[in-house]
Amino acid sequence: MNRKLMWKDTGKVEQVWKGPVFNIDAVHRQSPDGREHPMVVCRAPDWVTVIPELPADPSAGKEEPSFLMVRQFRHGSGSLSCEFPAGVVDPGETSLDAAVRELREETGYTADQLIEIGNINPNPAFMDNTSTTYLARGLRKTHDLDLDDNEFLERLEVSSSAIMEKMGTGEYHSAIMVQCWYWYLKYCRTI
Repeated sequence: MNRKLMWKDTGKVEQVWKGPVFNIDAVHRQSPDGREHPMVVCRAPDWVTVIPELPADPSAGKEEPSFLMVRQFRHGSGSLSCEFPAGVVDPGETSLDAAVRELREETGYTADQLIEIGNINPNPAFMDNTSTTYLARGLRKTHDLDLDDNEFLERLEVSSSAIMEKMGTGEYHSAIMVQCWYWYLKYCRTI
């Protein structure tokens, strides 16, 4: 560890703003040269994303895997976004519990296998949470959609080649989805 770069906690924290999705704190830290600075930290719950994989089935004319995704309106961008099922880890839940719940609520599917394929800090410059990605295999339709009051989405099946072509563009513009797709490709050893 390079001690010349490390900042020290002073223990002083002031809440700047409290909101329904995240809070903003001023965390006082001492810089390597000894000066104290209030640094902005976004306190957000951890997030999970589930990549529900439907295997190729050459006997049915399906030569490549496809994935369950959801399309919904996103208020930050003011546009539709095509994403893997995702959400926050509720208090008392593990990320795995949240992944099981989000997959069921947003797609109506249950997985025989959920594999953690990545865990990352979305933006370590000012955020304190993590985003965990799970690969869901052995999918079975078991439930109806169970959406939150303000959640309106449609479930769709998208081929892997379509995702490769579209990821990072148009409705596939979510940075979290790009990151999750990277974890999937890395897990499958295709990059």
